[in-house]
Amino acid sequence: MPAEHESHDKSKDVPMGEEGARHVLEHDKVSFVSEDQDEGVTRIEALYLVFGRGWRLVLLWASIGLIAYVYALSQSTTYVYLQFATSAFSRHAALGTIGVINGLVASIAQPIIAKLCDLSSRPAAYTAAVLLYVIGYIIVAASHTVGEVAGGEVLFTIGNTGLSLINTIIVADMTNLQNRGLVNSLMASPFILNAFIAGYITEGISAFSENGWRWGYGMFIILVPVCIAPALVVLFWADRKARRTGALSLASSSYVRRQLLKGTEPQQTRLQLAMYYFHRTDVIGLILLAVSFGLLLVPATIATTMVGGYSNPSIIAMYVIGAVLWIVFIGYEWKFAKYPIMPKRVLNRSLICSCIIDFFYFLSYYVAGTYWLSWVYVVKDWSDRDYTFFSNILTVGLCFFGIVAGLLQRYTHRYKWIQLVGLVLRLIGNGLVFYASKNPTDAVLVMSQILGSAGGGFSVIGSMLAAQASVPHQDTALAISLLNLWTQAGGAVGAAIGASIWTNRLPEALQKHLGNDLNSTQIADIYGSIVVARLAEPREKVIEAYKEASHYIFLAALILTAIPVVAGFFTSNFYLDTRHNTIEDKVIVMRSEEETDEAVIREKVQAVEEAARRELGIAPAQALHQRR
Repeated sequence: MPAEHESHDKSKDVPMGEEGARHVLEHDKVSFVSEDQDEGVTRIEALYLVFGRGWRLVLLWASIGLIAYVYALSQSTTYVYLQFATSAFSRHAALGTIGVINGLVASIAQPIIAKLCDLSSRPAAYTAAVLLYVIGYIIVAASHTVGEVAGGEVLFTIGNTGLSLINTIIVADMTNLQNRGLVNSLMASPFILNAFIAGYITEGISAFSENGWRWGYGMFIILVPVCIAPALVVLFWADRKARRTGALSLASSSYVRRQLLKGTEPQQTRLQLAMYYFHRTDVIGLILLAVSFGLLLVPATIATTMVGGYSNPSIIAMYVIGAVLWIVFIGYEWKFAKYPIMPKRVLNRSLICSCIIDFFYFLSYYVAGTYWLSWVYVVKDWSDRDYTFFSNILTVGLCFFGIVAGLLQRYTHRYKWIQLVGLVLRLIGNGLVFYASKNPTDAVLVMSQILGSAGGGFSVIGSMLAAQASVPHQDTALAISLLNLWTQAGGAVGAAIGASIWTNRLPEALQKHLGNDLNSTQIADIYGSIVVARLAEPREKVIEAYKEASHYIFLAALILTAIPVVAGFFTSNFYLDTRHNTIEDKVIVMRSEEETDEAVIREKVQAVEEAARRELGIAPAQALHQRR
């Protein structure tokens, strides 16, 4: 069925799992498809068969909601701590380098986590993400150097990326097109409440003091695992029941076929299994992408600290090697990768346009956003609480307008015009940010964030929905990860550009405005810490230096914001209906308690397995689910 069609024949709707997913049971005959469905996808589709519409389903959504809440609370507080953590070691300028590294790590982690979800299971991927999250924050909270902060941030970023990505995948698994944007927006709604709580938390633990930020990180070492535990229990229980009853056989004919043919195929060695997963996750391609991006982006953040700046031989070598590895990466993915990061089957117009929109969205945001809150902290005399409230305007707005966008999608069954309106609003908002570099009044600063959040809320939900609607369920996690990969890559590029401008322009501006009043050591202290910069005298000259340096960053961000508007005109205008995606006639059906009875499921499984044996020419044997 074409991806661009307007509607579909309701009579062809097939429920996820059971009669629908990958087989059709008619007169004891199973019609198999040629492409296998990954076991992780089969296991989540089997969940629909064992849950039903009762208390279990309510418990699952309540557990996912609890995860969304604690995740929002973490993001609403910890993201402002990093600037104070780096300032504690007089290395505030390292913020850009850490931002680039985190962006690269987050982008590369996306397809790996998605593959873990597909090849293993959603709850297994959840568990791995939580462990990395906790270990990363333990390292940051106990750090003694800025290097330890950076190292802990890397591990945390992988875990945090996993939690966010898996939440998005599970919501996509369990919702249809017309409701998905709204449900995703509601999952982010705790950010609205936490934005008002965050200021009291940061003030209560003195988070902006020399060591108060450590408590800010440390509290989530306990909170996150505790709050995620209920969802893990529910998901592992459902997964175990699905396997015990044989519901996986109802969810996918390819699963039945693999299980029936196990005894007739040679047993794989551990090395063969390792190589299989090595190729499936495209480890070589991801390494080439990460190293090439890193060598091209990191020099921009450290050039000013090197002798000779950009003419330093080491900087030149990094750029040359990075460019060569980027070419090698493209060639490897095109000709040699067995399972490339972006396989041709998913490269449709909507996914490509969505990647372009979100790449430049985050590129423009991080050009200005990497040092945006640091700049505001220095130029405005706000209290810690008011500063935290301001820093959360964008987050609250994104969530609120995301819900508005989800409602509009639900009742208009369209997303494209909503996204285009959002992209234009964001362009206007960035225009106000640029204006603020000369006139940072409270009204200008606040309105820039409101317009930017409205534009972002409308746009991000649109890109997410377009990417997911354009692929079958088998490729949903891959599509989500690819969109996130290029989103995070855009953020990394933006952070590198912003850091390059900041580390070049701010020292020059400080010397220009303060050179006659302070010595070089005092100026270096102001450059190295926003806490020192805010208290330094003459204050009006410090503010003028910061305003002058920001002018170039905000101008670059404004120009880049125009590109997504152009790409938005080329996305497909999908009709959002009750299906899971626009490629398959799969609808999501949650069954009654009677239909999820184990005896009923086992009876259906037995019929499917017997039909499969006849088609494959295999003699009757004990039921697969009983052997397992």
